Amino acid sequence: MAESYVRATLSALRGVVTQLSLYPPGHPAVEDALGAATKAADEMVGQNGETVLTVLGDSLYLGRGLLAHASLEFNGFLRRLQSAGIDSITFAGHVSSGDLADVASLIAGRTGDLPAEGTVRLNTSSFTVSDLQSGATMSGLRRSYARSLDVLRGIGMAVGAGQEFDLSGASLVVENLLEQTLAQPGASVLLSTMKSHDEYTFYHSVNVCILSITMGRFLGMDDETLELMALGALLHDIGKLRVSAAVLQYPGRLDAEQWAEIKLHPQEGASAILAAAEPGQEIAAVVALEHHGRFDGAGYPASSANREKHLFSRLVTAADVYDALTTRRSYRRAETPQQAVNVLTQGMGAHFDPDMVRGLVALLGVYPPGSLVRMRDGSIAMVTKASRVDVPEGVRVIDTGGTRIPEPEPMQIDPGEVVEQLTSDSVGIDPASMLESMTE
Repeated sequence: MAESYVRATLSALRGVVTQLSLYPPGHPAVEDALGAATKAADEMVGQNGETVLTVLGDSLYLGRGLLAHASLEFNGFLRRLQSAGIDSITFAGHVSSGDLADVASLIAGRTGDLPAEGTVRLNTSSFTVSDLQSGATMSGLRRSYARSLDVLRGIGMAVGAGQEFDLSGASLVVENLLEQTLAQPGASVLLSTMKSHDEYTFYHSVNVCILSITMGRFLGMDDETLELMALGALLHDIGKLRVSAAVLQYPGRLDAEQWAEIKLHPQEGASAILAAAEPGQEIAAVVALEHHGRFDGAGYPASSANREKHLFSRLVTAADVYDALTTRRSYRRAETPQQAVNVLTQGMGAHFDPDMVRGLVALLGVYPPGSLVRMRDGSIAMVTKASRVDVPEGVRVIDTGGTRIPEPEPMQIDPGEVVEQLTSDSVGIDPASMLESMTE
């Protein structure tokens, strides 16, 4: 489980960088984050010995080994490392908080010095490009996911600044994501369980795109139709990038002014897309405009009389709500996949198009891929492949004594033996990461 220590260290180091972007060195918030990062790095070195992390393109390596899941989970942070001129970080011995603070300051842009000595060293790795590339490489599906994140960041910067942007990059990544998703629908649905608290809108948008593609194919859409719909799915939330972070991440109930700002994001997104769209791409703006509209005509923005939401919008709305509900946010906990499905089914005919909900439920099954369930014997299993019959395929990940199983055991999950469904946060297992450990 060496990767879990790497992920904890990167998450904590990213936290220090975030605090340094807000407060000066020595501020209590910075010191608290630095203490957590130092502890995480020490534990990682204690587990792995001297630890070398290398960034190459989209990929993060531990030693010579690819960390495919972490490469996606920390995609944005890896880009920050690259922007700071960092291609490797070596952690050695008892990690000094001062050395870690120097690295964080460089990443945060507070200093231009590149530390080369001490317990945290930069760009001193002895691994060559051929060493790293001779082993595993990112799968086509993961590369498409990473490229989609990059494109969304670029669009996001333009939208946030009120500038126009080019949709050619989005069209290209949608084409690639469509190809990869249709070739590996099961793996794609599991990959769509990828979450990021720091870049929620970007990861959520890619997940909604993947779910929309798999739903669209399940409902019989051809490739040309899917590509148009997928572009709208990928861009459906870009209007949120004009909403202040303080409002988006507000932990309590929004007041009238905050809610009014949130409700503007469909129009903001639609306007931005229309300004960039080539002939034939305008439908993406319709999806952005309508994705918060209800099936019965309510929701926001208000629908004109007797105007039915576009088919693409109705499909994307179902995928959007499903992914949003299963993601932890600053203002609420994540729901289990089954709870999310229940919300959708209870809202059929009012909030949601019944046909789209039935399609999603039929596609995902009673227990969607990535679902974590407690069995009657006390063990915990993860669903790896949905079944439209009764018994989904899965793996046992935690034994009856509560111990995590190093190599998950394949099993058929009998719904009659399922006691409850659990969230990944409560179990401490990331479904997409678990899939990686099983297949690579």
